Amino acid sequence: MRYLLAGTIITAILTTAILMIFSSTETAFAVKGSDIMEGSLFNLQNVTNGKPEWLVGGVFTMHHLNSVPSVNATFYMIKPDGTSPHEHRISNFKLIGKPMINENSTTFNGTSTVTMKDGPVNQVPISIKLIRDSVLSIWLDPSKTKGHFGNTVIYGTEHLLCVEEPQDCK
Repeated sequence: MRYLLAGTIITAILTTAILMIFSSTETAFAVKGSDIMEGSLFNLQNVTNGKPEWLVGGVFTMHHLNSVPSVNATFYMIKPDGTSPHEHRISNFKLIGKPMINENSTTFNGTSTVTMKDGPVNQVPISIKLIRDSVLSIWLDPSKTKGHFGNTVIYGTEHLLCVEEPQDCK
């Protein structure tokens, strides 16, 4: 029952987040005058024939965006039928080179530590892209994670609904 409820909540979060991204023409600058960005992660991972293998939901923080960034994320993965729930963490981000700044995005390439079932995996190549200062994507090299996250990115927004609208989370 607990996993079914978790799956329902994750599905609701994913649906809301996807609608927010694709229906909004405005951008909400996540950094809000500082060099910190934090928000929610969500994704449908390893989609085959229109069906996701995993639902992903979690949170992230990025600090020192204007200098040497630090990135931390915690997210849960669960199968759409509510089975196999587990957690991953991304930490120890090390920037390689300079951020690539384009008109509507900034990309940070580097390495991170990613927790996996058998323990942490160090120096996983990672690419973090900030899009219009309100959307984040994280790509983890599948060769270092045994393809666990597929070859797709994990998306996020700067919104944390339980912080912004706590009455909705009671």
